[in-house]
Amino acid sequence: MEKDYKFIDDKLCITTSEICSRLDISRKTLAEWSDKGCPKAARGWWPVWEVLAWRGILTTEENISESNMKGTDEYSLNLKKLKYETEYKKQKAEEASFENAIARGEYINKHEIIIEVKRFLTVLKRSMLGYSRKVANEVSPYVESDVARRIEKMITELSMDALEQLSINGVYKSKQK
Repeated sequence: MEKDYKFIDDKLCITTSEICSRLDISRKTLAEWSDKGCPKAARGWWPVWEVLAWRGILTTEENISESNMKGTDEYSLNLKKLKYETEYKKQKAEEASFENAIARGEYINKHEIIIEVKRFLTVLKRSMLGYSRKVANEVSPYVESDVARRIEKMITELSMDALEQLSINGVYKSKQK
């Protein structure tokens, strides 16, 4: 039986006669499958998990679980190794895909975002604290100077309150009188 199994390119492969026997098919059927794109490792050798996945018996490589890894200890260890190497290669491919997305500009560096948000918030703070003086200057010709100063103070306090709430909670709720 051991002569019917071997590893080719880190894939467990099975001979033509053994796969025909296990799947209860003829050599002609297997040849037809091959013509239709069934995976083949070498002449007379078929990668078990890929053939089963191609036939729809296994839906994904994740189905190569402990229960599928029965047999001698050597085969079980080699199958486990194959399974984990496949998972490792998938992770590496995802990592490379993510790095490519970063290179294409689909993601922004966290440090760049922090710098830009800090700059925006500094401009917002300066603007909010500056408009109280501007409003006071605009209304001063129409009201007494102490009223203009109270208006300026009230707008400054409201602005500081809003900025403080935004910095702590991220949400501003005006005080009800």
